[in-house]
Amino acid sequence: MDKRKYLLDQLQQKINGFRDDSKQHKNLYRNLRYSVFVLTSISTLLAGLALKFPEVSSSISVAIVLVSAAVGVVTSIEGIRKPAELWIHERTTYYALMDLKREVEFKLDENSTVETVEEYFFKMQEILGASGEKWNRNIAGVTLSNNTKPGNAVDASQAAHSIIKN
Repeated sequence: MDKRKYLLDQLQQKINGFRDDSKQHKNLYRNLRYSVFVLTSISTLLAGLALKFPEVSSSISVAIVLVSAAVGVVTSIEGIRKPAELWIHERTTYYALMDLKREVEFKLDENSTVETVEEYFFKMQEILGASGEKWNRNIAGVTLSNNTKPGNAVDASQAAHSIIKN
């Protein structure tokens, strides 16, 4: 297989993956935030109704507790899943890969040397390795050992993304 074509295929595959993951995490983040807004508003409205109608305040108080518990569940899910951090992280990697692809398409052609193509492949590996390390450090809270090689960080990133999706 032509190494330039392989590089462009790999870039496109990674770009598509990070684009799709970032969209999914953006939507999850926004849906969780909107849910908290709505539930908090409902809780406030119920508290107002309890003051207005004291004869049913005990029933309304139970509803307030249930709605408040739902807010707690939603914020806990957000804290565990970390969709905002993932969204930003994936979007940053997505744009770095898009920039690299644009550079590859501009600078490489069918007459480019194998060494030049490999140089861009290693740049892609560096982006993916740094992404994996950042994911482990900032999102998963895992510190990689000093002898971890960048290629291993890519594998860790891919494993981590599959864990988050499930």
